Amino acid sequence: MSEVLKRKFNIGIGKETVRGTKVVPAIWLKPTSEDYNDDVEVVATERSMGVIEDSDDQVVVKNFSSGTFAGEIFDKSFGYLLLGAIGQVASVEKVGDSGVYDHTFSVLQSAQHPTLTFEIKRGDIEQKAYANAVVESLKISSAVNEYVVYEVAIRGKAGVAGTATPSYVAENYFLAKNISVKLADTYAGIGSAVAIDVKSVELNINKNIEDKDLIANDGPADFLNKQMVIEGTIEMYFADVYARDYALNGTSKAMQIVMENSGVTIGASSHPKLVINLAKVKFGDAPIKGGNNDLAMVELSFKAFYSLTDSKSIEAILTNLQASY
Repeated sequence: MSEVLKRKFNIGIGKETVRGTKVVPAIWLKPTSEDYNDDVEVVATERSMGVIEDSDDQVVVKNFSSGTFAGEIFDKSFGYLLLGAIGQVASVEKVGDSGVYDHTFSVLQSAQHPTLTFEIKRGDIEQKAYANAVVESLKISSAVNEYVVYEVAIRGKAGVAGTATPSYVAENYFLAKNISVKLADTYAGIGSAVAIDVKSVELNINKNIEDKDLIANDGPADFLNKQMVIEGTIEMYFADVYARDYALNGTSKAMQIVMENSGVTIGASSHPKLVINLAKVKFGDAPIKGGNNDLAMVELSFKAFYSLTDSKSIEAILTNLQASY
């Protein structure tokens, strides 16, 4: 037996062509943590046998896989997680900048969002592919002087043998200094809005996944998303009252989160970029925090809603050198 450092694990991801049929990873991730495993549900019998012990046996009734990954957001690989979280994508080459593509991710109004295959090579001990994997939730967050990071929860079918060879490609990351957050009265006005001062930002997309359990199956036939919930928080210095009053007055705003690594040029003049647009947000709690010797801070929670006017809730545009997802 040879022990293995978890840093030696390799994790690949690919979009499935046929739902539930594994594919070779299109790209290999560079996670900072991984906790994804085969899982089971068991049922213990409660039959009586003339003794006081609660059971004499249990059986496995359901096989599946589940867990989380976390890491820094890179401009190519993150597109697969966005696709799994939001549902559909349209890719076009940028006008005037050959080889650079804008990928626009929008909500797929369906209970079946795209499925992915995750393949995990656990050193030289085992290698497994997990097909029919869906994004259960996706969290994007960043704080001052840190990388922009994600945490994703995944659910999929039980693992089978994988044989792909890990191979890594160069990608571009985003730092907190690359982020700007904007608020506007309307979605149409978000592009020209002035960035607000923010200390940290977090965005959560929750898919409320339900296993499609059927008789005659030893695992879920599929994984179906139900209502999509989009929420987040912004931490700001308490320098004025406008943000807090948005919450107190029930004000509706459009929000834009922009990540652009202007230190890297792709194509002739573009930069790796991720823009997340929320057509309609309203704010909840806005407590003013801090001790006597601290600068006062406001932690502003928000929830994104479907905008009837704009026919959308969330849209993300990822700019990179990859042609499609």
